[in-house]
Amino acid sequence: MPQCLNLDPSLLRFIRLFTPLGVEEEGLQVYVGYLKKVIAMRSRMEFEQLVETMDQRNVNFVGCLTNLFKDIVLAIEENSEILSGLCGEDGIVYAICELQEECDSRGSLILNKYMEYRKLAKLSSEINAHNTNLLAVGGGPEGPDPREVELYLEEILSLMQLGEDYTEFMISKIKGLTSVDPELLPRATRAFRSGSFSKVAQDLTGFYVILEGFFMLENVRKAIRIDEHVPDSLTTSMVDDVFYVLQSCLRRAISTSNISSVVAVLSGASSLLGNEYHEALQQKIREPNLGAKLFFGGVGVQKTGTEIATALNNMDVSCEYVLKLKHEIEEQCAEVSVVYF
Repeated sequence: MPQCLNLDPSLLRFIRLFTPLGVEEEGLQVYVGYLKKVIAMRSRMEFEQLVETMDQRNVNFVGCLTNLFKDIVLAIEENSEILSGLCGEDGIVYAICELQEECDSRGSLILNKYMEYRKLAKLSSEINAHNTNLLAVGGGPEGPDPREVELYLEEILSLMQLGEDYTEFMISKIKGLTSVDPELLPRATRAFRSGSFSKVAQDLTGFYVILEGFFMLENVRKAIRIDEHVPDSLTTSMVDDVFYVLQSCLRRAISTSNISSVVAVLSGASSLLGNEYHEALQQKIREPNLGAKLFFGGVGVQKTGTEIATALNNMDVSCEYVLKLKHEIEEQCAEVSVVYF
């Protein structure tokens, strides 16, 4: 897609006639209306091309949304002089708010189509049913494939980051203007934070939390289930595996820059550590008659002693990893705060 909007030069000459006539506001409305039509047309064409590829395994929703945001940003950046020439910096704010309507319309369409394409509502229902069945006697059918869920998580993360980056850029653009009508600023901020795109993004966030929670739970349980002794290691395999999963999930959650996502995933990680992982650590030192085996000796005493040492190491290293994970979370959250606030 071209890097500029390639606007009609004759329109620019026409718009400049509004100033001598003293009808700058009307000229602003005409020009911004034209920008909206250009962006809508380009976005519609690209969306139609996207829909034509829906039968493929991987469809580039991220690219489609990126190009929409680029068009809106370029429309403001490349036309700031014309917009401010008509109505000062208020003209720029007006254009931003009007073009945000295209983001609400076209951006929401892209996100909704993505959620439909990946069947996120159905997938989330299957995950909730799977979690319920785990509590029932005899359990139930297997849940979704965590590897497939991870693919969706990365896609959702990219879409959420795009939306957040775009929103923060545009809001900072508005706040950077120095001579704007004070009444316009709250309206502009609301246009981004409470528009239809923001609401659909919240729906996507809800699916993200469900999928991330499932992915984290399933992989932690798998790490505990296949736990084994690792040659030349002081701990068994589950220690590194569990904390790798938690670290990956929490990093992804923080990268969304969405507070509710971070809180939900952090709560899930804390629950897993305090319950299932804690129980797995305790189980290692609950072998029946362990003391008797050590006291009376025999061929198994060396093996038993090694198992006890490894179990104690598991606990010790896990405590270190918890502190390390806490420090990493705080650092990453601080980095995100600096970028966005």
